[in-house]
Amino acid sequence: MNRNVELIKNTLILSIGTFVPKLMTLITLPILTACLNTTEYGNYDLILSMASLLIPVLTLQIQQAVFRHLISSKKIKDQKIYITVSLLFVIISFLIFCPVIYLCLGMAKIEPVLRVLICIMLSTEGIYYLIGQIVRGIGKNLKYSFSVIVYSICNMISIVVLVWIMRMGLIGVIISLSIGYAMSCVYMLVVGDVLKYFDIDCISLNHLKELLNFSVPIVPSSISLWIVNLSDRLVVTAFLGAGVNGIYSVANKIPQLYSTAYNIFNLAWTETASRAHDEENPVEYYSSLFKTLYDFLIGIMLALIAITPLVFKILVNKQFEEAYMQVPILYFGVFFNSIVQFYAGIYIAYKRTKQVGISSAVGAIINLVVNLMFVKTIGLYAASISTAISYLAIVLFRAYDLNKVIQIKYHIGRICLGLVAFVLSAAFSYQHTGWSVCVCVVIAIVYNLVMNREIILNSIIMIKRKMG
Repeated sequence: MNRNVELIKNTLILSIGTFVPKLMTLITLPILTACLNTTEYGNYDLILSMASLLIPVLTLQIQQAVFRHLISSKKIKDQKIYITVSLLFVIISFLIFCPVIYLCLGMAKIEPVLRVLICIMLSTEGIYYLIGQIVRGIGKNLKYSFSVIVYSICNMISIVVLVWIMRMGLIGVIISLSIGYAMSCVYMLVVGDVLKYFDIDCISLNHLKELLNFSVPIVPSSISLWIVNLSDRLVVTAFLGAGVNGIYSVANKIPQLYSTAYNIFNLAWTETASRAHDEENPVEYYSSLFKTLYDFLIGIMLALIAITPLVFKILVNKQFEEAYMQVPILYFGVFFNSIVQFYAGIYIAYKRTKQVGISSAVGAIINLVVNLMFVKTIGLYAASISTAISYLAIVLFRAYDLNKVIQIKYHIGRICLGLVAFVLSAAFSYQHTGWSVCVCVVIAIVYNLVMNREIILNSIIMIKRKMG
């Protein structure tokens, strides 16, 4: 029970640092779309996509290794060693590779000033992610959440000044990102007391090797998941056109909101999974949490399917109405991805990161192959279906592989019941009529009252205590 309380507390703390940036994004979006022309905004999106690929490669995901090892480290000296060598590694890595990136950007005929700014942005972003995991690893989740808020506020203010007032365009946007990352790093170094762990006398190549042995196998996973997310857009645009890709982008908006919410939980879960592994008898805890989480996620999916017609009618323009037909399939994708991330937390806890990379690579290949095979025959459905199938394949791979080291107890009957309810609700949603919506609502209510009644009752009790 203490683990669950800690998991809930950390989820709530980390949610602070997730929803505030989303709010800031909504504030700055009108400024960016008003002050950047279509070419500049396209380049901005391309730079962000490039950064999401390069950061894991340049840092070799050492931030993930530091986080996991700091959780297990009981001695201050060990913590100092891990923090010192990881910071030096990331700094040296960017000093070596930024000139290479600068030259490569030159080949793409990007102006010198923008090339320099992109290199600075990549460096500050990489250091920001590393220090963030260090702060979480030493148990300061609240300060980590506030650091994300610091980044968001500084970024927003910089965009207002540089892009809206000074009209600096894309250059102003990149400078704003760098300022946000840099100010957040300063906040974490000072307020998070990270500097007291940095000791040049604690350099240890053996400890660096230990961290890299853990983190390097995660890099293919990051690249593979990047491919999964990008390949859909590339294939759809190449075969069906940019307009259809716009429809696919709109179809992903609501499922992405769910993914954002789950990612908050997953941050807390990764920490809890590692702490549970370091204590005794984690099998019972993992099994119990999987059963509860599975029922809860199915319940959320059923509720989302039931309200999607209303949400689409309110928020989505009629010209994108075709996007509705993709949403139920995309819900399967984000659901299976949630289970994928749940298993990833256990992999990290057991330090079996090589399997994370292998399973993600398999999923990426399946995604691309299914896309290419069916995009000409079933159109946009190929992108949605390939995403769901690829994540399902990763789930099956990881469930089988994890069984070799930890035998999680699965309630097959509950799993099948949840999937049947999920499939039925998705099928009815395609009717897009009043009666079909009512059926989906009934399925969602009945399932949640039966399978998630304990969660509902506990929530009611907690609310009454707060109000009392």
